[in-house]
Amino acid sequence: MAGLDYERHYGILDAERELIAAILEDNRAYRAVSHLLLPDHFLSPEHQRQFAAIGRAIERGRPIDRSLLAAGSCPMVALPRIDPLDYALMIYGSHLGREAVGARSPATALDGITLS
Repeated sequence: MAGLDYERHYGILDAERELIAAILEDNRAYRAVSHLLLPDHFLSPEHQRQFAAIGRAIERGRPIDRSLLAAGSCPMVALPRIDPLDYALMIYGSHLGREAVGARSPATALDGITLS
């Protein structure tokens, strides 16, 4: 995510990383947020892919951990102690805000800065 304007987007990207880390620590966190969040609600395409992979694994009954996402390029933060629903609501609220202003893709949400 080189060149990303962290002043503007650090909060939501950090929340996305922390929610994914929390799900990897305790798979029950996915069930707590899956009724609210879809992969498209995440700003980062990497986080969208990770959340989708987590969902597929959990729906198939496979326990997951960090090894599932080892191939991803996005560094994971230390395992947080968060309320997954609070973070899911933050991510969903950010998604709704982007939708409201017509920023339907990460590229338009970041004024042309592409997340990788």
